[in-house]
Amino acid sequence: MGLRNRNLFLEKKCFFVTTSCYKHIKLLESDFCKLIIANSMNFVAVKYNISILGYVIMPNHFHILLYFNEENKLSDAMRDLKKFCAFEIRKYLEINESLLLNRIRIENEKQIFKVWNDRFDDVWIGNRELLEVKLEYIHQNPLQAHWGLSEYPEDYNYSSAAFYLGNEYDIIKLTDYRNIFN
Repeated sequence: MGLRNRNLFLEKKCFFVTTSCYKHIKLLESDFCKLIIANSMNFVAVKYNISILGYVIMPNHFHILLYFNEENKLSDAMRDLKKFCAFEIRKYLEINESLLLNRIRIENEKQIFKVWNDRFDDVWIGNRELLEVKLEYIHQNPLQAHWGLSEYPEDYNYSSAAFYLGNEYDIIKLTDYRNIFN
């Protein structure tokens, strides 16, 4: 459940965050769209001095473990991330996926297309044990029967699982949580 009173958690540093595509439509199935998310995560991490401890990018949502090295600006970071990604994904859909584009057309007074659900969910991570539970959940997500995206967590290219098995290359700059949660 998301922290609706985020101002009570401003001094907290670590969060498990989930955001989903509008109506859970699989807008992130293409590798191109997944790379949009990854590049934006990297940008936001630098802008807000965030260490990314884990992630998975799924066809219609993503999960990320964020650690704020300085000031917690979770709402600002997620606003920027979602806004940039929405713009880039919409551009991609206009060229490559007109049927999907029509499914996200809403045309109200504020916008024409809707890529994301309005809110994001976040859970404050206050200890290593909870972080490890969430990280395991992230890494197991692509293996769930209804997804069937890979046989082993480390084989899914859009997850931090391989990083934690020693693969230093990743599309997202990661920080090992064990360097923060001793």
